[in-house]
Amino acid sequence: MFGEGLMLGVHLPSGWLWPALIVFGGVVFVGLLVLLLVSGARFDEPSSVVPSTPGSCQPFCGTSTLAPANPG
Repeated sequence: MFGEGLMLGVHLPSGWLWPALIVFGGVVFVGLLVLLLVSGARFDEPSSVVPSTPGSCQPFCGTSTLAPANPG
């Protein structure tokens, strides 16, 4: 009764174990590679280079004063 549940080879096609292990190993390898690459990043340190964009910052400029409206 309990022995039937432990025999996976009876219910699965032959030759499934090695491809499954290769796919599982590939997933683990990619995960570890991403972990290694991200662990060296310094997300909490401010960047020394401030990115600049071409053109004016209007309407998002926060430090500039607004020009008075021209009543005429």
